[in-house]
Amino acid sequence: MDNLIARLVAQQKRATQAELVDITSHVAAAPFAIDLLEADESLWGSFWQFDVIAPGYTLPAIELALLRAIHLDENWPEDTTVEQFLADLRQTILHPQAGIWTLSVSKEPFIIFAASLEPDKNRKFKISKMPEWVQNRKLITVVWYCASTGRLHAGYRVAAGGLNFAGATIQRQPDFTHSQLTDKDDKPDWLALAVQQLDINEKSSLAARIDAEILRLRLGG
Repeated sequence: MDNLIARLVAQQKRATQAELVDITSHVAAAPFAIDLLEADESLWGSFWQFDVIAPGYTLPAIELALLRAIHLDENWPEDTTVEQFLADLRQTILHPQAGIWTLSVSKEPFIIFAASLEPDKNRKFKISKMPEWVQNRKLITVVWYCASTGRLHAGYRVAAGGLNFAGATIQRQPDFTHSQLTDKDDKPDWLALAVQQLDINEKSSLAARIDAEILRLRLGG
């Protein structure tokens, strides 16, 4: 499946319906990256695992993604565990109406899933974590998977106006409502600060380069 995703990205081709079904199952079973990443300055002074986050503090990529989601974006409840966070991302991947895109990021092949996890009485789709304020804002949950590493590398929620996959190939159109598509996305202050302070070079790890590029795309360029 990873080779297929890589070919789709390289050739900018669309997958068949059968291929998308197989790819979705493959990505839904993938683990999140555990590479150590440096915590954003906006997280300094906060607590994690009975420790205080300070300058130079590093933690696994999935834990950093969760802390950003809870404390910086404030789109997940404070008591969300890593396991619950990952379950939410898998719900997004498996959502039958999720939008799917393929894209090259840091010269690596990626597939992206984005879905609105609002309750729908017409289908049996359970939401593991969806705070009331998130439902009211009609946010879209986004998940990034890298075919080179075989791991998820990002998971977050934004308004539909904050989706920026420039140059991507649409594999499946998302089923967002008109109100969602016109919903503006107010970029959080921490995101601009994080992008401004990025210190990425040829010695940086692949995970760090990927994280930096996704943050830039989230900011809009």
